[in-house]
Amino acid sequence: MLASALWLIPLQVMALSVPTIVSPQWLMDNLQDSQLAVIEVSDEASFSFEGHIPGSVNTNKSDWRYATKDGRLLHYSPQQLQQKLRALGINYDDGVVIYYKGDSLNEILGAYYLYWLFHYLGHTNVSMLDEGWYGWTKANGPVEQEVRTIKPGNFVARPLPALEISLQELNDIRTHYVLVDGRFVSHFAGKTKFPANPLYGRIPGSVNFSWQEEYVRKAADGRLYAQLPKLSSLQKVLRGKQDRPILLICLGGSGAAVNYVMFYAAGYHDIRLNDAGFRGWNTRGLPLEKTGRNKLKHPK
Repeated sequence: MLASALWLIPLQVMALSVPTIVSPQWLMDNLQDSQLAVIEVSDEASFSFEGHIPGSVNTNKSDWRYATKDGRLLHYSPQQLQQKLRALGINYDDGVVIYYKGDSLNEILGAYYLYWLFHYLGHTNVSMLDEGWYGWTKANGPVEQEVRTIKPGNFVARPLPALEISLQELNDIRTHYVLVDGRFVSHFAGKTKFPANPLYGRIPGSVNFSWQEEYVRKAADGRLYAQLPKLSSLQKVLRGKQDRPILLICLGGSGAAVNYVMFYAAGYHDIRLNDAGFRGWNTRGLPLEKTGRNKLKHPK
C-alpha cells in the first residue's frame, strides 16, 4: 500500500519563507532579501538580451534531465542535482522563487519540473512566480540586463524518494489510489497522441486533468503563462476522493510536475509523480484502454 509522503517532507526554518505561489508584488517587496534566490527558466539569449528579474540566474529544462536508450527523459541523480543547484548559487537555507519567460511551453514545463525537483531533494521553501515573466512585466516589476557572476552555493540534497513512483509500482498500486493523467483530453480519450508516444490510449481507471488546457494562456504579444485553476475544477476531477493519495503521470515527468505544483498549491500534499511517463509505460507494454487506433494488441 502507498505510504503518505507528506510527513516525510522536512520542515525548514528559514529567515525568509516563501509560499507555494508568489505574486509579483510579493517578489518586489522581498527582492533585496539576502536569503532569496530567483531562477529564470529560459534560453540564455533571452535571459541576457531581453532582460530578467534583478539578481536572478538562468537555467533551462534540459539542464535537469537526460535521455535513456528507450526515449524516456529522467532527472539526474540527487548528487548531480545538488551540484547543479550549487553551480546556480543556491544555498541550503535560501527561499527560492522560480519563473519562466514563456517563449515556449518547454520553459513553463522546465520551471514547474524544477519546482518538483526541489521538493524531491527535500527543499520545500520554494515558490513559483504567478504568471511568470508575463505577470512580472504586467506588474511593472524591475528588469536588468546585467548577467552577474555566480558565487557557488552550499545547497544540500536530502532526497525524498516517496515523492516519486516507478512505473512498476504505479502499475501495481494504481487501482487503489487516484491516478491523474495530465495529457490533452483527446490523448486521454485515445483519439490522438503525441508523436513521441508509441501508442494511443490511457491507463485503465485513470482520470484526466490536462495541464496545458487547464492552466496555459497566451498573452497579446504571444507569450505563454500559466494561471492557477479554480479549486472547483480540481475537486471535480478528484470526484470526492480529495482525502486519498494522488498519483501523477503525463507524457513525461515535466507535464506531471505542472499538475503537482497546482495540486500542491490547492492544498493536496499527498502526491507522487512518475518521471518516465507514457514513453516508459508504453515501451514496457503496460495496460491500456481506449486503444482502438493501435495496430498491435495491448494488455488491458
